[in-house]
Amino acid sequence: MVVFAALHAERSSRLRGRRPSKLPPGAVQPEPVPITRVTVIAAEPFDDEASAREWLQRCGGRGEHGGDEIASALVHVNHAVAAYRVCAADPYAHDVSREQAQRVRLGYGTGDELVEGAWDEAIVVPGEHSRPRVRRRMLAPEQELAGILTGRRAGVRPSEELLLRARLDLDAGRHVEAALQTRAAAEALGAELERDGTGKSTATHTATATRLSKTAMSSGLSNAQVAELTKLVTELERYVRRRRYSEPD
Repeated sequence: MVVFAALHAERSSRLRGRRPSKLPPGAVQPEPVPITRVTVIAAEPFDDEASAREWLQRCGGRGEHGGDEIASALVHVNHAVAAYRVCAADPYAHDVSREQAQRVRLGYGTGDELVEGAWDEAIVVPGEHSRPRVRRRMLAPEQELAGILTGRRAGVRPSEELLLRARLDLDAGRHVEAALQTRAAAEALGAELERDGTGKSTATHTATATRLSKTAMSSGLSNAQVAELTKLVTELERYVRRRRYSEPD
């Protein structure tokens, strides 16, 4: 079960008037905005409180158990978001990531408590941003962004956007959509290289992407084919990233 709840939304209702409203001079404080709390509740309950406490201790340990639980919860959240996106015909309703969460909790409680966002016992899991950052050897994203906006660097190419969408669908377990996006990205990349006259070709990658996309639409992808698709996306990502950051100003 996935429960969405809007918190403090009544404070932001002041901003929804039919007419523009004046702000006092020098007002720099951010306006109040609603916060969405999402609670993912497992379908199978614990046998007793002791087993629930043991599970929570494993989540708070040094292993990957807590991270796996969060990743699994995000899959359910984004599945619900995707369903809303289609039903509401809202292309701007986007998937969420762990990094976007203001706070991540793991805990247990009764059904009524969890639906209301409460718990018997819970822990707060540190965000991904708290991990040490890996030193980059390539141009920093901020520098590349500045270059694109000022026209000193190449603009965003279709293959780059399409490949990001393929990665998003792949990570969300939407393998059919990922295969279709990968095919489009490979074809776009091939056309870009031909237009630029680099002499390079992605014919092999495009052929693989075409085969996987047709299989995905007709019968779905096996685990081995999902692994092949993942490898293909990774190779294309590596290629476009190398092209993006190695191009001269």
